[in-house]
Amino acid sequence: MFAKPFKLILIYLLTIINITFVLTPLLAAIAPFIDYSKNGVSIDYNIFQKLKIALATAIFSISFFMLLYMFLDYIFGFSLRSSLKNCKRYDKLKGYEFLKEIFFQTQERFNTNGVKLYIKNSNEVNAYAVSSMASGAVVLTKGLIDHFLVLSKDSKEFLFSLRSIMGHEMSHLVNRDFLPTFFVICNQKATNFVSRVLHYILFFQINFFNRLPYIGSYYSSFIYYTYSFINFILTIFNKYIVLTIYNFLNKFASRSIEYRCDYQSAQAFGGENMVNALEKLGENGYFTIFSTHPKTHSRIKNVKLVKVINSNITAKFFDKVTNYLTTMILITICLYFAKEARIDQHVRQIIRNHEYIHSKLSYLWQLIKQIY
Repeated sequence: MFAKPFKLILIYLLTIINITFVLTPLLAAIAPFIDYSKNGVSIDYNIFQKLKIALATAIFSISFFMLLYMFLDYIFGFSLRSSLKNCKRYDKLKGYEFLKEIFFQTQERFNTNGVKLYIKNSNEVNAYAVSSMASGAVVLTKGLIDHFLVLSKDSKEFLFSLRSIMGHEMSHLVNRDFLPTFFVICNQKATNFVSRVLHYILFFQINFFNRLPYIGSYYSSFIYYTYSFINFILTIFNKYIVLTIYNFLNKFASRSIEYRCDYQSAQAFGGENMVNALEKLGENGYFTIFSTHPKTHSRIKNVKLVKVINSNITAKFFDKVTNYLTTMILITICLYFAKEARIDQHVRQIIRNHEYIHSKLSYLWQLIKQIY
C-alpha cells in the first residue's frame, strides 16, 4: 500500500544528495572568503547573502529545468520513443494478428485505450511497460511469446497467459509506476546542466585569481584543492553509502509494487490465468532477472485465490496521491526557491519595464477582479 510513497521519499532524498553534489563549486568558491580564527569560523554578511541567493538560484534552476523537461516530454514524448528503439507495433508485423483481441480486452479492463502494444525482436523472455507523461506502451519480446507457445497446452491457455502478462504491465501504466524513475532521470539531466554551468563559473574564478599578482595563485590553488576535496568526499559518500542504501530499500518497495501488478492482473483476468503465466516463466523468467522482482512461488501464492471483479481496474488510492505529490512538491520547491533567489522581483521588474506586457497583464488582472 505504502510502497510507492516510500519510494517517492527515497527519490527525494537521493535528489537532495545529488543537488548537494552539484553545488560543490559554490562551496569551493567561497572558501577564500571564510575567516578562520580561534573563536570559530565566520563569513562576511554580504558574502553570505550573495551565497544564499546563489544557492537558491541553483536549486531553482534545477527544479525549473526538471519541470521543463517533464512538460516537453508531455508534449513530444521523447522518453517513450527512446525506450521503444528496436520495437515495432504488433499490428505492423505479420503473424501477430492473434494478439489483437486479447490486447483489446486488456485495454478495456484497465480503461487504457491510448496504450499501444509493441513487439521486440529479441530471444530474451521479457515484457515491460514504458511510458512518458502523456502516453504509454506495453512491450512483449518475441522470446516471451515463443516461450509461452511451447509451454502452453492449447491456444486458449497460451492466449490467456499472454493476456495476464499484459495485465501486469497495464497495472504499471495505470498506477504510473514510471514516475519515480522518470523523476530521477529529470533530476539527472537538470543537475548535469546546472553542474556544467557552475563548473565553468568556478574555473573562470580560478583563472581570474591566477592573473592577480602575489596572492592570486594562492587563492586559485586554495579554491581548486578545496573543490577537489569536497568533490571527492561527496563522490565517495554518494557512491558507497547513499546509492547502496537507496538500492537496498528500493528493492523492497519495488517488490511490493510487483505484487500489486500481479494482483490487479488477477482481478482483471482471474488468479488461475496469472498462475499459469507465472509458472511458465519459472524462476528464470523475466520476473527474476531484476533484483526488484520477488520469487515466482511467492507471487503465485499472492494471486492463486484471486477472483475476477466486474469493475475496471484503476490506480490505487495511495498511488494516485503519490503521483499528484510527485509533481506538486517539485512545483512548490521551484516556487519557494524562485522567491528566495528573488526571481520574482526580476520578473516583475522586466514586466514593469516592458510597457506592452505590463498593460496587457494589468488589463487581464482587472478582468479577473471583475469576475471574482
